[in-house]
Amino acid sequence: MFLGYLKNGFEQSLEDLINFNPLFDLELLRKTYSVFPEYCFAAYEDSKIVGVISAYSFNKHLYINVFEVLDDYENLFTRLISLLIRNLSNENILVLVENSHSYDLEKLGFQNYSDVVRLLHSGEAVAFNFSNSTAKQVNAEHYDEVARRIDKKVFDDERDNYLKQDCVFSNSLKLSTDFGFLHSYVVNKRYIKVSPWLMENEAFLDAEKLLRGLLYYRGLKKIFAYAPKNEKEIVDLYESYKFKIDGDFKLMYLNDKPNIKLENLYGI
Repeated sequence: MFLGYLKNGFEQSLEDLINFNPLFDLELLRKTYSVFPEYCFAAYEDSKIVGVISAYSFNKHLYINVFEVLDDYENLFTRLISLLIRNLSNENILVLVENSHSYDLEKLGFQNYSDVVRLLHSGEAVAFNFSNSTAKQVNAEHYDEVARRIDKKVFDDERDNYLKQDCVFSNSLKLSTDFGFLHSYVVNKRYIKVSPWLMENEAFLDAEKLLRGLLYYRGLKKIFAYAPKNEKEIVDLYESYKFKIDGDFKLMYLNDKPNIKLENLYGI
């Protein structure tokens, strides 16, 4: 087995991981590799990738955005993240992992920042009105301006390039009001991912408009999102539109504790 940098042309080696996890985010991995190949590592068994990790660097922290290991290679989970850490210079790290892996990260010094749930919408019909007037209220005319302003407040970091370029795909759907923005994109033929979705304080009505817009435009496919578990208003909003909790995760950090306003974080 070889552990090292992710190699060019990696798509052909990922078939097993993609089949293992239908939510595997190949497009996000491609994007991250194009910007930060120095933060992308993989475990190769012959010509197959059996584990992969990638991270995106912001001013104040590094965010691990793809992290997948086949079940038969669970020992690679710690080895891959240790390999990434060894190639860093004491950077602050954020990562979202399933609860079952949090104990492995605690051994490496990671601490829990927030419990997180994955929410899944399976195409179940939801009755609501979505008129032309509503569509105009959530159009993306001022998306970039709103995203920049609110993202800075929520994450306390500079993420302009990420918002404008590196989390944007050819199939992205951008929705916004004056008080929030919601971005979603196609992961594969079956699934849509909500990321990121941020709102101003107490902008519940606008959040509901954005969620209705998402379901109106994307509702024929399965949609998933990650949200803070203990932010009841956020989770309740999802569940009121037939999203169901599909998994328990932890947002964890290494080194300096981040300053994320979880009450404004509707989709990580």
